[in-house]
Amino acid sequence: MNSSTLIATYDVRLVALSVVIAICASYVALDLAGRVNAARDNARIAWLIGGAVAMGTGIWSMHYIGMLAYRLPVQVYYHIPTVILSLVAAIAASLVALFVVSRPSVSVLHVIVGSLLIASGISGMHYTGMAAMRLPAMHQWDPTLVTMSVVVALIVALAALGLTFMFREEGHDKVLKSICAIIMGFAVPAMHYTGMAGVSFKAMPDAPDMTNSMDISGMANIAIVTVTFIVLGSVFVASRLFAPTHEPPAASSAAKA
Repeated sequence: MNSSTLIATYDVRLVALSVVIAICASYVALDLAGRVNAARDNARIAWLIGGAVAMGTGIWSMHYIGMLAYRLPVQVYYHIPTVILSLVAAIAASLVALFVVSRPSVSVLHVIVGSLLIASGISGMHYTGMAAMRLPAMHQWDPTLVTMSVVVALIVALAALGLTFMFREEGHDKVLKSICAIIMGFAVPAMHYTGMAGVSFKAMPDAPDMTNSMDISGMANIAIVTVTFIVLGSVFVASRLFAPTHEPPAASSAAKA
């Protein structure tokens, strides 16, 4: 390895936290699938948007906690507009996922196209987030690992669609849902850490452009985690308090007649 290449390490505690956040976001996603599927008209739109924001925020938070777990021997700042763009990509990917699984009928074509769009959104979020880094070093990419990370994103998207489609009907066992959320929760960070394995940083003498950039300190880290759990918790509670109502008994009786 070139002596000018920066040596990176990981904070294992933050890595573990990123996985926990991914698991929580996955459980909320599985829970929301049924709510969105049962809702109609404006209520369905509200659940789609609210669910996409919750899922997207969870996925994005997992990504940034994973970024903060990646320690370099130089100060790292983040370009805020690019960070926001990565959050938008995560929410867009989540919106596509919920929209696909909540359709009245889902074909193989829907799953394929949906998975491609979701994988693009997740990959876009990751590499846009990487582009937000501001430090006195230059990115160097391993094409094989970068390609592998995109393939992992596609596999994750296919698995996510399959699992959320399974749980779009009410009444599934909570233990099974929890097991599936754990599987998804490990799968989503797999893409992130595969992508991180594909990058190294070569020290540069020039100072980076710090316009609209800031250091994400420990307090900001706590704020990201807190906001994420508030958003996920709020949507989860709302899904319990304001569950979509099913077709009234009168309509069912009329149908039988």
